[in-house]
Amino acid sequence: MELEDFRKVFNEAVNVLAVETGDFKEAAFVSESAQRLIDAEELTGFEPCHYEGVGTRNHKLRIDGYWFDDVDETVSLIVAFYQGDSVDETLTMTDVTKCFSTLTAFVADALSGRLKSNLEESTPVYGLVCDLMEKRDSIARFRAILVSDAVLSTRVKYQPEGEVTDIRIEYHIWDITRFLRVHESTLGRDELEVDFTEFVQDGLPCLQASQSDDGYKAYLCVISAEILATIYGRFGSRLLEGNVRSFLSVTGKVNKAIRNSILNEPGMFFAYNNGISATATDVKLMSTASGMFLCGATHLQIVNGGQTTASIATAKVKDKASLDKIYVPMKLSVISAVVAEQVIRQISYSANSQNKVSEADFFANHPFHIRIEEFSRRLWAPAVHGAQYETHWFYERARGQYTNEQVNKTPSEKNRFLLQNPRNQLITKTDLAKYEMSWQEKPHIVSRGAQKNFLEYAKWVNQKWNTDETELNEEYFRGIVAKAILFRHTERIISEQPWYQNGYRANIVTYTVARLVLLIKQSAPSFTLDLKSIWTRSEISPELEAQIKSVAKVIFDIIVSPIEQYQNITEWCKNELCWSRVSQAPVILQPQFFEQLINTEKVRDDRQQAKHLQRTDIGIKAQTTVLNLGSKYWDEMFRWGYTNNKLSDDQLKIVKLALQMPRKLPNEIQSVKLLQIKEMMETEGFPVR
Repeated sequence: MELEDFRKVFNEAVNVLAVETGDFKEAAFVSESAQRLIDAEELTGFEPCHYEGVGTRNHKLRIDGYWFDDVDETVSLIVAFYQGDSVDETLTMTDVTKCFSTLTAFVADALSGRLKSNLEESTPVYGLVCDLMEKRDSIARFRAILVSDAVLSTRVKYQPEGEVTDIRIEYHIWDITRFLRVHESTLGRDELEVDFTEFVQDGLPCLQASQSDDGYKAYLCVISAEILATIYGRFGSRLLEGNVRSFLSVTGKVNKAIRNSILNEPGMFFAYNNGISATATDVKLMSTASGMFLCGATHLQIVNGGQTTASIATAKVKDKASLDKIYVPMKLSVISAVVAEQVIRQISYSANSQNKVSEADFFANHPFHIRIEEFSRRLWAPAVHGAQYETHWFYERARGQYTNEQVNKTPSEKNRFLLQNPRNQLITKTDLAKYEMSWQEKPHIVSRGAQKNFLEYAKWVNQKWNTDETELNEEYFRGIVAKAILFRHTERIISEQPWYQNGYRANIVTYTVARLVLLIKQSAPSFTLDLKSIWTRSEISPELEAQIKSVAKVIFDIIVSPIEQYQNITEWCKNELCWSRVSQAPVILQPQFFEQLINTEKVRDDRQQAKHLQRTDIGIKAQTTVLNLGSKYWDEMFRWGYTNNKLSDDQLKIVKLALQMPRKLPNEIQSVKLLQIKEMMETEGFPVR
């Protein structure tokens, strides 16, 4: 994609976000940039926090957002250089220096305590400053991130690391060209390059352990704990595969047994520890008379052994432990970049199958996504506001799908696509999780950030799918869209209220939606919100808007008045106690809003019909798949399963039915069972197809 085309797509997303949320364009640009950094796994979450002021010695202070990473104890701080329509602007060295100096000055004044007394307690920046002061001793490093829609000047020199009050600070620049480069990369991430010759002259001694016809290679090597800790210190949680990072952020990263071995029995660490499993998309090797050496790796990701890695790094920094005698075995799998995302997640799942990481943690490849995506491309939302055409609500199952759909289209084809799939009707996976978890009355989990919230939602979907996947049907998808409309209207409504102070909107919105759902249950238990009506009209009624306004004001008053031990309101919103207070707060269900509700019996009937339709669809698709595989395939499975004693008598009978094709086709129920057997047999070693 050409840079100017990408810039237009980027700015279009910013404009849509600004309209939906009522934000200024610069704030919308920061939010859009942060979301892209989250998608690129540069951030694990984001909190908007715009502040400009004057600090010590009249230094200008500025910050636009932040995030605390629970896994590697880093704090990412974002500052923006936004030009909007000034597309010819260049991000110069002067601009870069100014932006970073205002950000570092903010950090210095925050950590010193000088800034706190000048801030209003109800503002997001006050909470951030309190957190920085409180967590100062545990912060491993700062990551200063400059985001810009301008093009970085070629004269800008490399930004060296520095220190702010004895804490290391790194500088990262994300201009529009870097966002484009990541968008076009196979993995959708910025390259993570590790040069092992930086630590050991020839690299790491290694042995080639495996090589297959499809390009897979594996190497075995031993890496010193000192090198592993240094690499982790440089790249932080980016070094951990996404699901492993999610797991560590939930469970806590330091393993006491590992730490004990490091401190008390370093010479036995190799014997006690299973080591780490890692992947890379490319490696640099060198063959010498002494053997083969691993010199470098591209897109290095630790897929198993995250606790080992994090514990070693923590022991080095916090315990000042000597790592001289500690070595860690490492299995490195090299995967083609073309299939890396899917294969690496599968390796990660297999490598962690004996640990507490559940299947829900590997939700990215779940068939639920595929089904919702199929609904979003097939189902048309009714035409509204006088339009003569229907539209889709585009579900982005994979990163960048919406933009990539437009790349090779002619101007007329692209215009048609945008008419049928308007950007303001784009739903991402994290959007979906946010809407659903709010509806499930878990706003404190939504407030914990996109990654943790998505993990919790994934667990719910996984359980629902295994219990009765027919509940996740067309009607469920229409409900998702209705909740998206409700959520986005709530964002706009809150932004327009006189009491809104340009802070904590994300928290107020999720709590408002959750409290609205609970209010209906408490005041009208036989009724529920008419989601089908919202889907049909693609908007909310005036009565619902009035009810949202009254609920949101109650939410705001509780959120900005946390209990004593919470100075940071954002942290207060993450606590279940906050939801407990909100859920008990008196809210009146307005009579005119009651008339907008629908009897739950009617909703239940609609859901039963949708489940029946979904069950039929599943059966038809199963029959089609069984037929396409062919009787020869099922005959090979029958013989293999019988010879290796992998099939029960009942399963053998079912597989025999497929041998009669095409003369006789198994029915829908039998076809579903055949596919279940197929999946089971593949886990037993039968060739995947």
